[in-house]
Amino acid sequence: MDLHIATVSEGGKGAGGWGAVLRWGTAVREIQGNELATSGSRELQMLAVATGLRALTRSAPVRLHSDRPGFDLAPGMSSRVFWAGRSHEDPDGARATALAGDALQKAIKQLEALCIHELTTRSCWQCRPQAAGLPARVKVTSGGLVYHLDEACPALHDGWRKLERRGGIRSSLDSVPMVDALARGFGACEVCGSVR
Repeated sequence: MDLHIATVSEGGKGAGGWGAVLRWGTAVREIQGNELATSGSRELQMLAVATGLRALTRSAPVRLHSDRPGFDLAPGMSSRVFWAGRSHEDPDGARATALAGDALQKAIKQLEALCIHELTTRSCWQCRPQAAGLPARVKVTSGGLVYHLDEACPALHDGWRKLERRGGIRSSLDSVPMVDALARGFGACEVCGSVR
């Protein structure tokens, strides 16, 4: 399985787009997405990789192709994802770049549209749309291994009860950006962690 990713951004903390092309023999799947306010290309790369891996229909080793190898895979990912580099003549890499550029243009168009408050969407904190596909923020604990979408998750509370019965102290539940949770190696909770 080959996963080709590419990212483009407005620069700084502006909008960014990413594209991914999954190839298994002759089967090809294209995915793209954007963020309206990114913290940089690393965030976009992690989103592209995470979304590409979620799109897999079977478990298989994945060769990751990107022209920017400047990020570390989260623990757990590195056992099934292998860095393969990318040549500029690669058609799947070129297609991933085109998808990323298209996603960036869609983000810019969204940000420049006027909202109901007669501000550009980019300027209005109430109307700024959320990125599609993944939740913007998730809940994590300092001692946990998974992220939660719901504070009332039965698995989370069951884990806290078990910890307290063993004499442990309940750690706080922190809200963090999804990409930070993925980069730190958190997996999805089996009860509440699937994206709806």
